[in-house]
Amino acid sequence: MARISLSRIASFVVGFEKKLFWIGADVHKKSYSIALRRADDASLTWTCSACPTLFVDQIKRLGIRVAAVAYEAGPTGFSLARSLQSAGFKVIVAAPSRIPRPVTPGGKSDRLDCIKLSEYAAKGMLKTIAIPSVEQEACRGLLRRRHKLVDAVRRCKQRIKSQLLYQGLKAPKELSHWSNGAAAALRKLPMEPGYRNALDSLLRELAFFKKELGQVQRELIRTTMDRKNRENMVYLKSVPGVGSVVAATFSLELFRPERFEGADQVSSYLGLAPMVRQSGQTRGRGRLVPVGQSRLRSLLIEAAWSWKSKDRYAASVYNRLLRRSGVAQKAICAVARKLAIILWRLLIEQRVYRPVPQVAS
Repeated sequence: MARISLSRIASFVVGFEKKLFWIGADVHKKSYSIALRRADDASLTWTCSACPTLFVDQIKRLGIRVAAVAYEAGPTGFSLARSLQSAGFKVIVAAPSRIPRPVTPGGKSDRLDCIKLSEYAAKGMLKTIAIPSVEQEACRGLLRRRHKLVDAVRRCKQRIKSQLLYQGLKAPKELSHWSNGAAAALRKLPMEPGYRNALDSLLRELAFFKKELGQVQRELIRTTMDRKNRENMVYLKSVPGVGSVVAATFSLELFRPERFEGADQVSSYLGLAPMVRQSGQTRGRGRLVPVGQSRLRSLLIEAAWSWKSKDRYAASVYNRLLRRSGVAQKAICAVARKLAIILWRLLIEQRVYRPVPQVAS
């Protein structure tokens, strides 16, 4: 798609200055592909440099009434959305999984993509995701870095155990819980020099990730020590089984809990809403839809097991669901969904958890 002069765009909008325009943008690292859609459904497309300020100035100079600017969420983040919002434009940042797709595959290009986005925006077929502030996004970035370091530590430990298994060596007892003496016990194992060097490299890698994890966790604690976050942590941790990691992840990933209109939206956002499959008079619930916050969903499921063991109300909910489904995984996912809704309500109502009294049977 070629670049276009501002005069040609100006001639395209002549006669439609008082009517609404919709803009679709296919955002990439180095360029934006833009589609300007008029009220008569005619479109004009062009490309511009990937500069939010330049793009905003270009729209302002046209002097048109923009109904909305729509683009697909991706690796470029929210800088373009924030620039457009600061300039007074309505922005639709659409989740890729929520953008309508044709049943049969057709041609695909940047030009076609931005035209489709402008068309869907004009027809009201796109819903925007929440756009975090710079501070909220920075806190989430630090939290997600912490989770990635936890994964890196776990993978490094798995590689060490895999090397021992490959050599036919029995893992020392210190590796069962990776105590402080695990590294010393590993270095005492007899092995060939090549294997020894590989093991030493893995141990250095493990030590590095642990050091980084400790540093990031200290920074994360410092970040969440302001009054608002500190109060939210108190409210969330008042639920039995909910610790600092779950509370911080839930608070920072939701970042504006009041934006959810109901419990169904919260469970859908977290990927804990079962998919309904209905045909004729039969209506059943299928598996969980694999979308949403996968890390937070797994943490909530882990917390649900702990909540069940510490709270009689949670245990009764789990036992009832287990009797109905006969599958422990389904029951605990339902408990995790109820836990997520409770945590959301605690943030909305700004209060601590009040255990549900159990009526004697």
